[in-house]
Amino acid sequence: MRRKQTVAKSKSRVPSTQRSSSLGRVERPLSLIAQVEQALRQAIAGDRFPDGKLPPEVELAEQLGVGRETVRLAAEVLQREGLLFKVRRRGTFTRPPQTPGQIKSVESKRLGYLQTDFLGAQGKEEVANRAISGMMLQGALAEAGLAGFSLEVHHASHTRWREAVSGLIENTRLRGLVLASYAEEKMLRRLTARDLPVVLLDEDVNVPHIHTVRDDCFEGARMAVLHLAELGHRHIAYAHWQRDDQNRWRPMGFQRGLQDVGLPHRKQNEILTELTEAGTKKLIDRFLKLPVQPTALYCFNNTLANFAIAELHRRGIRVPNDVSIVGAGGEETPGLTCHQVDWYSMGRTAVQIMLRAISNLEQHKPEHYLSPHTLRLGTTTQRLVNKAIPAKAKAASRCSSSNPV
Repeated sequence: MRRKQTVAKSKSRVPSTQRSSSLGRVERPLSLIAQVEQALRQAIAGDRFPDGKLPPEVELAEQLGVGRETVRLAAEVLQREGLLFKVRRRGTFTRPPQTPGQIKSVESKRLGYLQTDFLGAQGKEEVANRAISGMMLQGALAEAGLAGFSLEVHHASHTRWREAVSGLIENTRLRGLVLASYAEEKMLRRLTARDLPVVLLDEDVNVPHIHTVRDDCFEGARMAVLHLAELGHRHIAYAHWQRDDQNRWRPMGFQRGLQDVGLPHRKQNEILTELTEAGTKKLIDRFLKLPVQPTALYCFNNTLANFAIAELHRRGIRVPNDVSIVGAGGEETPGLTCHQVDWYSMGRTAVQIMLRAISNLEQHKPEHYLSPHTLRLGTTTQRLVNKAIPAKAKAASRCSSSNPV
């Protein structure tokens, strides 16, 4: 009995500091939903969302590296706390959207305008849209100004297009966005989820709710072939931009024109080329080596046609005596036979469509406008007389090609 009491006393003498040294509970890591919830709280507190509107769930999920369902569940927690407000067909907001009875804040009168340029293999700009981009922009500026709107104009290469679009919509309070000469389907779908009206200018991508304005290059190409066939040409080559995914209509129009006049379609007569002077030299090399020598060359745009004329002249081949040349629009070139469209009016039309969409966001249906081409006769085509390029000219060309100046 004494021994038990002694043990009890010895236990009671254990210092209090030792009794408090037991391990604390291990903190469990936050769930993904809680982490997303925390990230959204911080973003809301830092006023990170323009106009108080959150990006679509798909975009937030991609930014945060989680699933869409995770974002939805985290947002629901914040909705219950009154930090977020979800409005059907309009999106999710950090503050309650105004009701018709409230005084509306002054709406932005700014439209975004992004012009895309293209770089060749050597990092030099290709002449895909150099001439037309200025004309389209001038038309857009004029129409926006008449309606009391201003344009936030940006340029970007096609390799930085997504970054440029994101910068425009995140950092600028825009009512709508005009994308000239280039677009990517995935980003367009994100923009439609934001309820931001978008008009593609000089471009065509099949995405719901996206408006488009482009030239009718299918009919323009067909028109060029019919004209050359009327002059007696039976072997016609087409120089197409190497980025063939950027304009599928023009090759289709070229082929339809051949079909309409009963001429065979030879795939080797469609030559892909870079739209630079260096690319044109390779183009003419291939043109002159075709098994059945064409007597006419139809070029992707007027700038490429001018490059081709200069390169043929350098090799001693005469235009139109030996080869007829037709351009497919773009820069104004006196004397060049080409089909041309009113690029300035296309810029105006893009803004007109945009303004109609802004005035009725919920009910306005997508508009798709084709601008017609007209044929302009010049001095670079003539009725076929000689059936082949003279042997002397071909020999001179081979010499010039092997020993470039």
